[in-house]
Amino acid sequence: MPLGIIEPKTIQSTLDVPGTEFLEEQGEIVHDAFSKHAPGRPDLILVPSPSDDPADPLNWGRARKEAAFAVLLMGTILAGTCGPLPAPALTFLVGELKISIFQATQLLGSLVLTIGIGSIWFAPLQTKYGTRPTFLLALFVQMFSMLWAGGSKNSYPSLLAARVVQGLSMGCFFNNVPAAINAIYFVHQRGFRMALWNLALIGGINLGPVISAQIISIEGWTFVFWWQGLVAGVTLVAAVFFLPELFYDRSYYDKEIEARRAALSQSTKASGSFTTDEKEHESSNISVPVPVDSKVSSTYALFTGSKSPDSFWKIFFRPFLHVFNPVVIWGALTFSVVFNLLPMISSIYSTIFSAAPYHFTTSQIGLVSGIPPLIGTLIGTVSVGPLTDWSVKALAKRNNGIFEPEFRLIPMAAFCFFGGMGLYGWGMQSSQSWVIPAVFIAILHVGVSAGTVSCIAYVSACAGENAADAVGLVVFVKSVIGFGILFILSGWLSSVGVVKFMVALGSLTVAISGLAIPAWVFGKQARSWYSKTAFAKWGQTGRY
Repeated sequence: MPLGIIEPKTIQSTLDVPGTEFLEEQGEIVHDAFSKHAPGRPDLILVPSPSDDPADPLNWGRARKEAAFAVLLMGTILAGTCGPLPAPALTFLVGELKISIFQATQLLGSLVLTIGIGSIWFAPLQTKYGTRPTFLLALFVQMFSMLWAGGSKNSYPSLLAARVVQGLSMGCFFNNVPAAINAIYFVHQRGFRMALWNLALIGGINLGPVISAQIISIEGWTFVFWWQGLVAGVTLVAAVFFLPELFYDRSYYDKEIEARRAALSQSTKASGSFTTDEKEHESSNISVPVPVDSKVSSTYALFTGSKSPDSFWKIFFRPFLHVFNPVVIWGALTFSVVFNLLPMISSIYSTIFSAAPYHFTTSQIGLVSGIPPLIGTLIGTVSVGPLTDWSVKALAKRNNGIFEPEFRLIPMAAFCFFGGMGLYGWGMQSSQSWVIPAVFIAILHVGVSAGTVSCIAYVSACAGENAADAVGLVVFVKSVIGFGILFILSGWLSSVGVVKFMVALGSLTVAISGLAIPAWVFGKQARSWYSKTAFAKWGQTGRY
């Protein structure tokens, strides 16, 4: 029971469980003569092991990787800002479009549901056809739907339909980016990138109403969509030039290495002990011929072929097989609380800060609902991301060099502490100054950042090549629950009051954080059990 993680009793080796990998060499012990190591770090094993092909994304130079990641971040920021974009204009839209306040709020609520639907659609598209055409399509749909919304003028049905389409495109960046991060970065590099993705997403949500409020006050509500459409178009052009295909079929390399590993094992048994010199010689001669048609330039083609032999519809229904996966069940429950705290809290800013003792104007409400959350998200990103990668390497070193996905659960402690403190503190404070609640809002968002990174990183690490499917189901469940919450939120707040409302959310935060403890203890057993079920076998990508 290393570090409190229970080992399954039905496995021959600890590495037989999906997600468990060697990450650190321990002293003089060389775990695998065929492992590759990080430059300048002979003790740090590269996971996954890159091939010898320059076209393999794991072998790209840092500039190429970071340029592709920057495009993904920009798309994620657009997805984040898209949701609350018309929020400051809702009252104005009620009069101009001659609609009810409920109809106006559906311009926001419709996206909550369609984000989940979009994630379910874009996950199989990425699995079947690759990252490049999928992200290009999502950005095109984003740009088109923004221009559509901007041209809706006085037509509520047209504006609502445009918002629904926007939500579908947002689902791609909510769901597919973590799988893309897995495709181009090694395990020890992913925590910080997940944190940056979280910053782009939540930071976009926080900044969206702040920026849109200024545009609306100067140019009108239609220009919010025109400007967003322009930025989406620029990002689409950037994706054409800087976002190549990220998925790479490494199966030929893995099979060859496994064959050599088996042959070496037989040789060792026949000749007795295997010396360190022989290991070094063997590990320095593991070059595997690359496919003759593999070129870096080919990754910039619009379409690089099917990535799976399975039909699209088989892949489409595959995420739903994860309803039997304990890890994904945990992720869906946790993410539904962690991320839905954002729309739940943002929906009450106006109610709280427009009343006594604050009496804020619309512009002031926009600032207090955007700046403190952004500060908290920034603090969470710069601290949680690097600490996550550091803790993964430190725990692997204590665990005989073995990485377990459960190591990604460490930030859930920060979600419990800061999330609980922010909600309890905000609910129980009685200050007449807006500064105190603003501080607690920032603290809350430190916790939300930690919880989001931990939840998605853990599910992605456990799912491996099936990360898009697993995260897709997590986002879908989150969206369905979030959409339902919107219908009861205002009545709940008005019936219990701000204090009990915040205390209830704080208690929910602490309770859902506590589920990380059984996930840590029994997570490896759950991964082992699910990998042997028929659902896991039906859900294999077929790509690797």
